[in-house]
Amino acid sequence: MKIKSCCMDKQTIQEIGHQLWQMRQERRMYLHTVSFQTRIPERVIEGMEIGKFIKYSAFRCLMEFYGKKMRIVFE
Repeated sequence: MKIKSCCMDKQTIQEIGHQLWQMRQERRMYLHTVSFQTRIPERVIEGMEIGKFIKYSAFRCLMEFYGKKMRIVFE
């Protein structure tokens, strides 16, 4: 199954993935635990964290789970 990515460049996707990974590490949570609690497949969370793709529905669910909001600033 191929997951479609958004139209962002690779560096931006990797930075977002790194932030997702950091939020999970700050809470000392295993990938399996986050997957179970959010009902997002582990492969989707892991793919987002390593910067392969961003799935918006999963991203929105993770942001809500971690209690964070994303703000985009153009400079």
